[in-house]
Amino acid sequence: MKKVMLMVAFMVATVAASAQVYIGGGIGFSSEKEGYANGDEEPDAATKFHFTPEIGYNLSDKLAVGLGLNFTTTKPNDDIKYFDFEIAPYARWTFVKWNRVSLFLEGGLAYGFNKEKEDIPSGNKTETVEKKDSYFKIGVKPGLRVDLTDHVALMTRVGWLGYECRMPDGEDMNNGSRFGLDVDGENLTFGVLYTF
Repeated sequence: MKKVMLMVAFMVATVAASAQVYIGGGIGFSSEKEGYANGDEEPDAATKFHFTPEIGYNLSDKLAVGLGLNFTTTKPNDDIKYFDFEIAPYARWTFVKWNRVSLFLEGGLAYGFNKEKEDIPSGNKTETVEKKDSYFKIGVKPGLRVDLTDHVALMTRVGWLGYECRMPDGEDMNNGSRFGLDVDGENLTFGVLYTF
């Protein structure tokens, strides 16, 4: 039994020593305030925060697989809050490499859910109304990677081409599906990767 345990420990250590495991992700924050309109009161500031960790494994110089998460909170005003969570496994194929710069395509699936909370004044009290929906996406994102060192890289993904289906949890949320190409600020992400 000791020989088996030693052999398993040796195999795990060998794989870990030669592994191309990477971790990374991005963080974002924004605050936006609209201008005054016709002497109205000072407008609320809309704030947005997102955190996108990921972990993956380089199968070769050209192919990697990984898992990304996305946590986003948005507060457009004092009465409404949005929360979004997404889990997204992916495969990344590097098709061009010049020294430390690479171009890649990342294909994957994503499942997530949104929650909206709104405080509605009702007489002397405030009633909180909650709405939820979930969604499923499949698609491809192009991207650019710049290796700063042998272990640290900067990465960006631009756009998305694929299919999305939304499933509401209740009658007051929109459902439906769409297929298309998005290349805008909402589909532009930056992050840092560290490879062990």
